[in-house]
Amino acid sequence: MRLNIPDLDQGFRLKTQTMLAIAVPLMYEQFTEHIDVAALRAAGYGSVVTSAEFSRGPQPLAVGGELDARVETRQVELSGKGLGQRSSRIGFECRYTFAARPGTGDPSRYRETVAGTPVVCGQARLLLTLIRRDGAPGRRVVNDVLPETRHLGVHQLDDPHPAAAALAQPPEATTVAAGDRDGVFGLSHTDTNQVVFTGEHLSLLEGQLAWLLAEAGREVAAWSVERVAMVFREPFRAGDRFRVRGRLWDDGTAVIGVHPDGADQPAVVGRLTLAKR
Repeated sequence: MRLNIPDLDQGFRLKTQTMLAIAVPLMYEQFTEHIDVAALRAAGYGSVVTSAEFSRGPQPLAVGGELDARVETRQVELSGKGLGQRSSRIGFECRYTFAARPGTGDPSRYRETVAGTPVVCGQARLLLTLIRRDGAPGRRVVNDVLPETRHLGVHQLDDPHPAAAALAQPPEATTVAAGDRDGVFGLSHTDTNQVVFTGEHLSLLEGQLAWLLAEAGREVAAWSVERVAMVFREPFRAGDRFRVRGRLWDDGTAVIGVHPDGADQPAVVGRLTLAKR
């Protein structure tokens, strides 16, 4: 695909939102190529994103440059304990690599490239959990391989599925800002899965991070998000009220949660790592 102006930030680096916007259709292409998705859905099964990770390369890119996106998808056991356990969870891991030729980083030469060889400008990983769409609470997770996906084999993750508690663990650093704000999800925040789209949560996290930087008296434009890790525990739907609650430390770490109205525990947790430009 060709990079457009909204795909890059003002430093001409690939946005996390751009990676996600490309990753989702690539993921579905892989699924439809290797799985009978219609049969899977007819049997009452579906998949939900339960973890997302993004890391950004340091290189400026060029508007109009070609962005190469590659994905490797495999069926995995998510708990780290293997098949045949009560805690076993079946899902999919999608790993993405994005590459493009570096640009000048100069706004007056925003379409020029400075090298002929593409370099890695971003990486992402999505973990999806297979579920019974109409399953009772506590019985929605699929803990054994389905006939519709048995031909794919099952791989073991390098590390178990990330836990929300691990992402929320505070670093050994000093808090420089903390705070929250309330909101309501609307129809435009949802997708055809009938829940709020992953990208809306990513946008909330990055928006709250900018607010935290400003509250800490930092120059917002001088700090960039280098890595984002997210865990999704429960979905939101149109009409749901929420509270975004975050904390920023002086080592450039931020932990931000999206809480259902009145809930102490977040439904979405994100850990963001910053660097000064």
